Amino acid sequence: MNSTCKDCMLNKHINNYPEDAPEELVREYRETLVRLTDQTGAVPTGPEVFYEVKALRKRLFGEGEMDYAQIKRHFNALMLEIEPELESRVKAAEDPLKSAVQYAMMGNFIDFAALDKVEESKLMELIDRAPDITVDEDVLEQLREQAETARTLVLITDNCGEIVMDKILLRQFLSMNSDLSITVIVRGAPVANDATLEDAEQVGLTKLGHCIGNGTATDGTVLRTVSREAREAIAHADVVIAKGQANYETLYGCGYNIFFIFMCKCMLFMDRFKVPQFTGILAYEDPEILFNVYADEALLKRYRFRQILPEEGAQAGEMDRICFPPEEAKPMEIMCRFVEKAPEQFLVAVDRGTGKVAGFLCGISSDEARFKDEFFTDLSLNDPAAQTVYLLGLDILPEYRGQGLARELMKLYGIWSQVKGKHRMVLTAHEEKVGLYEKLGFTDLGISDSTWGGGSWHEMVKPLEG
Repeated sequence: MNSTCKDCMLNKHINNYPEDAPEELVREYRETLVRLTDQTGAVPTGPEVFYEVKALRKRLFGEGEMDYAQIKRHFNALMLEIEPELESRVKAAEDPLKSAVQYAMMGNFIDFAALDKVEESKLMELIDRAPDITVDEDVLEQLREQAETARTLVLITDNCGEIVMDKILLRQFLSMNSDLSITVIVRGAPVANDATLEDAEQVGLTKLGHCIGNGTATDGTVLRTVSREAREAIAHADVVIAKGQANYETLYGCGYNIFFIFMCKCMLFMDRFKVPQFTGILAYEDPEILFNVYADEALLKRYRFRQILPEEGAQAGEMDRICFPPEEAKPMEIMCRFVEKAPEQFLVAVDRGTGKVAGFLCGISSDEARFKDEFFTDLSLNDPAAQTVYLLGLDILPEYRGQGLARELMKLYGIWSQVKGKHRMVLTAHEEKVGLYEKLGFTDLGISDSTWGGGSWHEMVKPLEG
């Protein structure tokens, strides 16, 4: 969790307990709160920790989630009243898509989790100022081009009321691409004033596409905990639109094709994007952000960590031939096909000086219980929504060995997999390598069913815990 979130959460909650609470419960509350907020790294995120804090308060003090039902109905109705006017403004705009995005940004102000209060007068002021918002034109053009040719689009919603602006944005996409199939994902249970299926039905969002709950009551979209239906929708979508700060926190760096639309309301986002409060943001997913944040500083100066490029398949195949005996190396045509069809399964380290791929780690996602040799050859077994990743190869060219690159690729791949919703990594290793992988956090399960290359392998597993 980001240090800014940690400090904010501590300051906001450390003294927030009932006045008549017994001293021993207050002490347990404060000690547990410090421990929960002291977690660092990509996982857990701020929204996940906040969920744990709410559970702690309920356990110790009997405090449940505030009932926002009436507030949500009010803001949904309020935005429905001005929907026709906003729709007219969008249609009359010089660039209707840009206009729809600007109003979608301003709708994100309706956030009782991030703000102490939501003033209607301030909301209307921000809505009137929407046409003046600066939008990243490069990202907007990417969104336009992709939406015009996409077959499927997923919208991950955030707040009540705001979803009326989301309707306007979705109708704009449909006017650009009438064949577009839309899936809308809302929270699976009440979370502050976040939109649920009840809200989607109230504002008519269900008429524009298939609406589903994500199966959780956590702010944001934590792929490790949402329903399989939600994971599948996101994993297979041509384009994903994620609304709100919490969705950005929980999804950025996962590697899916995501455009983020939100308003910067708290210090974390104001600092990250170098903008004042209440600035609207349109951002595009950049998985390298994750690696740049969590990679070893010295190695990051020498290597660029990123997803493999489709044209690097032959290079990966040649590396496999160099790094493994002939009977264990994956055939060139299979490697090229894997890289072309599933580049999100390959993490590479690129020498910044030469541009050469120095090493890579690849895998395949599946909910199979044990390692199968078919994973090496049958790409149809890859299931992006599965929560186990089976590692198929860790390749480091000879001239780059001895620098800790293999360990770093394994660490970063684990973080990347967690953000993408994986619960564990599984690999097979020869007897002499078991100790090495145990030092990397893997547990030996004994002799594997795998006989890849005609040898005997140990199957090893590493849980990916938040």
